[in-house]
Amino acid sequence: MSERGVKVVFEIVPKGSCFMDQLEGQVSDVELHFPNGECHADVTVSEDDGVDPCRVEVINYSGEVCQNCPGTIFADYGLVPRFLERNDDEFVVQTHLPTNHDLSDVVADLRAVSERVTVVRIVDMRNEDVSGISAEIDLSQLTAKQHEALESAVKGGYYGLSQEVSLEVLAGEIGISTSALSQRLARAERHVLTQLFEEE
Repeated sequence: MSERGVKVVFEIVPKGSCFMDQLEGQVSDVELHFPNGECHADVTVSEDDGVDPCRVEVINYSGEVCQNCPGTIFADYGLVPRFLERNDDEFVVQTHLPTNHDLSDVVADLRAVSERVTVVRIVDMRNEDVSGISAEIDLSQLTAKQHEALESAVKGGYYGLSQEVSLEVLAGEIGISTSALSQRLARAERHVLTQLFEEE
């Protein structure tokens, strides 16, 4: 079994400012370390002025850890974040977890220090060594209401073996009718399952 059992991609809207807010150009890679309560970062930035070839620079930063730095959460769990993209108000970050058991804890802790955290993609890598097959689920295909319904169902235990919560109770918690919730879940499940079992 691979030690990097699950690959997860997050969209994270930070709470508060970050030294990277002041950087000019496109952030293409970030390495963060937090020795002795300090932030040490190597940030790769590329600039394309349309005239000269694209200029790439690695900026080294050392300073105090921001109060609401999502990077510290990854460090607390021993995870290595790979920053895929940085735009005006959010990061797209990829990391690998040994198993998906701790994913909900990681998400909860990230949400405690961020304005918004969205799990965009989960890829199960555990069977990769055995069969060479992994499944990638793109959650961005779900509408906001489908995503909310599916997330509430999972967190509420609706999909557990003992089905800890009924559809009626779950619908009441969300504030919609049972039939509306059933339709949302069916559509969300179709999106997820179609991606899991679509032909190569």
